[in-house]
Amino acid sequence: MKKEFTRSELDQLISSMKDEYDVVRLVDPVDRKVLAEDSFQPTGEICHSIWGKDERCENCTSLRALQSMGVAYKLEMIDKKTFWVTSRFVWVDNQAMILEMVQDTTGELIMDSNQRDQIGKLISSYNEMLITDPLTGVYNRRFLDEHFVPSLQCCHEDNITVNMAFIDMDGFKTINDKYGHSAGDQVLRDAAGFWKLHFNDREKGKERLVIRYGGDELIIIACGILKDDFKRQIDQYYREMRKICYLEDDQFDFDFSYGIASSSTVNNQLMWEDLLKMADKDMYEKKQQRHATENLQTVKI
Repeated sequence: MKKEFTRSELDQLISSMKDEYDVVRLVDPVDRKVLAEDSFQPTGEICHSIWGKDERCENCTSLRALQSMGVAYKLEMIDKKTFWVTSRFVWVDNQAMILEMVQDTTGELIMDSNQRDQIGKLISSYNEMLITDPLTGVYNRRFLDEHFVPSLQCCHEDNITVNMAFIDMDGFKTINDKYGHSAGDQVLRDAAGFWKLHFNDREKGKERLVIRYGGDELIIIACGILKDDFKRQIDQYYREMRKICYLEDDQFDFDFSYGIASSSTVNNQLMWEDLLKMADKDMYEKKQQRHATENLQTVKI
């Protein structure tokens, strides 16, 4: 499949596609912007507004096509209408973008209203499953990698601070070994559910998100607030969580370690890997300090 085009070749491709599709447009899925065909500059339109959505589509084919440098497809059902969407990676004048083509297939699909409703619910459910951790109900690594991380450049350009807390459960293997994996699952569900109550907003530039990063690791993200305010919130909610999250049968007291990082400490230069390393390092140092204190107290006793 051809990927590199001259402006003239792209113009011809777009012209031919307009004969087949209802909507043909160029988009920058990272910044969620529709681009002008003549200048490749943002038009001011947000790409997902075509679907009446305020947030990035869970099944964003344009972002996937950009990441794979290929083609991605999806079926979208909105307001009793059915659309076939094709997203194609193109490279023009040293600029990567996506040629997105949308076709209204409502009249071509042979199905009754009940079948259409069932398929719509199935697609909606599947889209949600793509980005949700099935155990805890919070966002998963796929959401982090495909939805949030690509939008960080936009935060940088708008000078929006990104704060992150990296949370790791202490002694998780011990819980599983002593009380069983169902007990470990309960702890994870309770803890993740607690954080989701306080960090659950996908509004652009003000995101408050909870992500299950690994087995017993959670990431809390808050954009658009000061690092000190974020730290105070994490400290406060952590103390509240400690009061309500425990294994009820044996009143087994478990603990979490957490570290905090903020893009404001590096002048909002948003390198996700660096933020993650900073938060992980902060968490490890706090865990070591706590263990040292506990050992000292044990020796004194």
